[in-house]
Amino acid sequence: MRHDHLKIGNRYLVVRSTPSVEAPFKLQSEPGIEILDGDDLDANSLMLLAKEYNPDIIYLAGWGDKRFTAVGKYFKAKGKPVILGMDNQWLGTIKQRVAGTFGTSFLKQFSSHIWVPGLPQFPFAQRLGFSSNQILTNLYCADEKLFEDINQNTFKRQLLFVGRLVEHKGLLNLFRVLQKLLDEGRLDLRVKLIGNGPLKSKIPQDDLIEHIPFVSPEDLPEIMKNAGFFILPSLYEAWGVVVHEAVLAGLPIVSTYETGASTAFVIPNFNGFLYNASKLKDLKSIILQIQDMSEDTYFNFSKNSKTLSKKISLDFWSANLNSVITNPN
Repeated sequence: MRHDHLKIGNRYLVVRSTPSVEAPFKLQSEPGIEILDGDDLDANSLMLLAKEYNPDIIYLAGWGDKRFTAVGKYFKAKGKPVILGMDNQWLGTIKQRVAGTFGTSFLKQFSSHIWVPGLPQFPFAQRLGFSSNQILTNLYCADEKLFEDINQNTFKRQLLFVGRLVEHKGLLNLFRVLQKLLDEGRLDLRVKLIGNGPLKSKIPQDDLIEHIPFVSPEDLPEIMKNAGFFILPSLYEAWGVVVHEAVLAGLPIVSTYETGASTAFVIPNFNGFLYNASKLKDLKSIILQIQDMSEDTYFNFSKNSKTLSKKISLDFWSANLNSVITNPN
């Protein structure tokens, strides 16, 4: 939003739910972007606020709150574009198939477009009744400006993880593989885990494995400088902006096919490795490959990550948003 405001001049009114105490960053109002907490606004108050602001575009971050969908319905009837945000991958579950069958008419009452992160969400958006020209992509974007001076100038045999220490991140599988390699005396790289959560006590104890409970988000680019490989072993990750941040830093990637962002930012044996999240033998094999990797191969992977990082940018994000005005249908 900041980039779009500075480049295009758009102004934003953001009405949000109170952030979780676990949120890694604090959003505050700034020039061009006014942020309001909406928990105490009833439906009438929210509608009056929206009418007074009279936006050119409305973005709804989901469809679970009737206060917000009512606002979308009102402005869609006025001919304004209303964009629905969604990051659910198409998994073909019964619930998703039912939504595709019966949810179309419901969603179209209050939205004209849907905005998704990338390829894993596109089929679901289509099944929800949105045509290709009503589907925007690249919803999630890292700030490339923060990583302009971040590179991998040193070949470090290390795996870096940044995120919550929770089960769906696939960390128990990673810990099992690391412990197996330790028991076999075959772990020959460092592991740096940054983040907190309930799995903290499950981290294997060894001098090669370092745990840092928290780093400030503004310190992340420096953390990613000369950091080896980035790993996100998620069992399911709707997207994962941190993967975009890692390739912007020039880090080769280890991730799973179940991680949404891997479809955009990881090509196996070009800038990293992908595996099925449940296949621990494959993860072990990848770690052993990294340990045997040559310096030349590492720096080629790093260069290729930088290349792939340009597939999504703040300029593209802004262009997608503004396209619904110039091409409303």
